[in-house]
Order: sequence, then structure tokens, then C-alpha cells
Amino acid sequence: MDIPLVHLVITLEQGGGEPPQGLFALRKLFPAAFRRVTGCATPAGECGGGPGCPCRATFGQDLTPDPAALRRYQKPPLPFAFRFSPPAGRPRRGEPAELRLTLVGEAANLLDIYLHTITTLFPPGSSSPLSMACRAVEAVAGDGTRILLRSGDGPPDLSSLPLLTFADTVPLPGNPGTSVSLEIGTPLRLLHRGMPLRELPFPAVAGALFRRVSSLAYYYGGVELPHDFKWLAQLSRTVTCRRSELAWVNRGGGLQGVEGRVTYGGELEEFLPFLALGSLLNLGKGAAYGMGSYTLAAG
Repeated sequence: MDIPLVHLVITLEQGGGEPPQGLFALRKLFPAAFRRVTGCATPAGECGGGPGCPCRATFGQDLTPDPAALRRYQKPPLPFAFRFSPPAGRPRRGEPAELRLTLVGEAANLLDIYLHTITTLFPPGSSSPLSMACRAVEAVAGDGTRILLRSGDGPPDLSSLPLLTFADTVPLPGNPGTSVSLEIGTPLRLLHRGMPLRELPFPAVAGALFRRVSSLAYYYGGVELPHDFKWLAQLSRTVTCRRSELAWVNRGGGLQGVEGRVTYGGELEEFLPFLALGSLLNLGKGAAYGMGSYTLAAG
């Protein structure tokens, strides 16, 4: 899985106000700011760019013309994923917060536009629409080392940008053996027969990860993953839920889903790369904007 990834950590400091919806407001603000940066925004605020517009490449979610591939991958996800720290996206006044951003495949080629958009949303002082200012932008290397790309309001330095790939997954703390836990920090919403799940059987989690990762690889990496997903789906049914401490939360504004800790047991080796990727890319509804974020721990 050699599809490129860029993993950024954006350090933010609290401004003069209190953001009414925390950093989850990015879902409304980020696309508009991206269009302003690319210069493609129409008077109505929509993208007026042509086929080569970076905005269309980012938000267009154009379907493949290949009928066979369309049956396998359906609608493409967005090629990025935000993550918030603290998970609720509401830092205490005076404390810095971290906003993480992962770019997938071709989106990495638009890094300068993403960085410009971030600085537009989080300018120095208290003029930010989210009442937070960007203090620094760092990129994370495969060994976890952080490389400073931008400090304060200075220009970014991309000369030492570390590129990851899908194969450079996040190392799992400890020895997972046959047990692994997911610590779900923001509402995770998976649907089964049109209804949101309030418990998370492993086949549902694995299936959602397979669909998300394979679609990102196909649409933004130009690669069809070689995995036997039918066999993996069957294998996932042998993995059991050993402990569930999940709770349904409703933060308002459509931010609904399960949070908490769930522990799975069984033959997990084949699933660990997908679980690790999911810890960067989130899972479920609203994953691009920070919903369904989790960390992994040995069970």
C-alpha cells in the first residue's frame, strides 16, 4: 500500500472569543475558505473552476466512469481527514490545541493550498472565525518525528517535508497479540440497514474500514488494493467483541454517534494495517471533518 500520505499537526492557541461549535465548525468554513484561496468562488460562493480546478479535485467527489469499479467503490470520500485534540474540539481557555490533518494521494500535491487555507481560517490575533490562531504547522514522519513547516505567520518551508505511505501505519502501543482496543474520541456513526449502530460488532468496523481505505486508494492514489476483501470479510466474523464501554452521544448540530472504548479479540493480524490507517483517517459519517476519530491500544 504505497499511496502517499501527508500527516500535519497544526498547533492552535485560543483567541479572544469562544467558538460556538468548537472546531467542528470546519465542516462549514473549510470548503468556502478553500475556494477563496484557489480563486474559483462564484458570487454565490460555489466553485466556478473548470475540470483542472484544485477545488473540484478536492470536493467534487466525481464518480469513476468504469461500471465495474463503480460497483466496488461507489461514491469517493473526501481526500483529507481532520482530527481534533482535545477530542471534543473545545480547548480550555489559554491552552493550546492540536488540529491534525491527513492528506491522501493526489491531495498531497495541493499541500500549499491546504496550508494557505488553514492560515486563512486561523490568522494571528482574534480575527479568526473560530477564535483561534495558528501557532505552528508540523509534518509527522514515519517514526513519529515532527518536522516544523511553519511558525507564527512566516512562510512555510516544505523542503524537508516527510511523505508517508499507506504502508507507514501508526505503530500500535505494546504488543496487540490477539486483542486490540479502540478509544473513540468523537462521535462515530456507522449505519446498518439505514439505522445507526449503538454497538460496534467487528465486521461492521472492518467493513467500513475496507470501503474507506480502498476507495481512497482507488480515487486518489490510482491503485486497486490487492487484498481479498471477501476473505477478509469472512475472517472478520471470527473476531469477537470482548468488552464494550460505548455510549451514544448527541452534541447537537448533527454530531451524533458512539464514543468510548471497545475491545476486540481474535485473529487480528490481517486487520491491523487497516485499523492503524483508520486512526489517521477516521471512520463513519463526517470522517473528513473529525467525526469517528479513534486511537488504538493493545487490548
